[in-house]
Amino acid sequence: MTRTRSARLLGGFLGLTYIVLGLVESTIAIRGSDPIVFFWFPALCGGGALILTGTFKDVRPPLLSIGLVTAGALAGGLATAWTIVGPILSIALIVLRISRSPAPSTSAA
Repeated sequence: MTRTRSARLLGGFLGLTYIVLGLVESTIAIRGSDPIVFFWFPALCGGGALILTGTFKDVRPPLLSIGLVTAGALAGGLATAWTIVGPILSIALIVLRISRSPAPSTSAA
């Protein structure tokens, strides 16, 4: 499996997982009238949306795509720090995304 395919699979899985977790956690927080809902929804759903955008949208320059994935992975990883698996997968996604980015071209002008 290539790095590009691995990054896309992990990005899709992690992005969708963060969005689903954000919806579930927000629903639980609203039912329990917990004020922390203002953390769960933006961190998990926003992080998942940033990961999906950075993973599947072909953004130019590639540095912007890396930034979107990194911001989303950090936001979602922070919210799922209690799972240990979430932050580890987030770090793996960031490393995969950086490793699959094309090398900057050094052309003489």
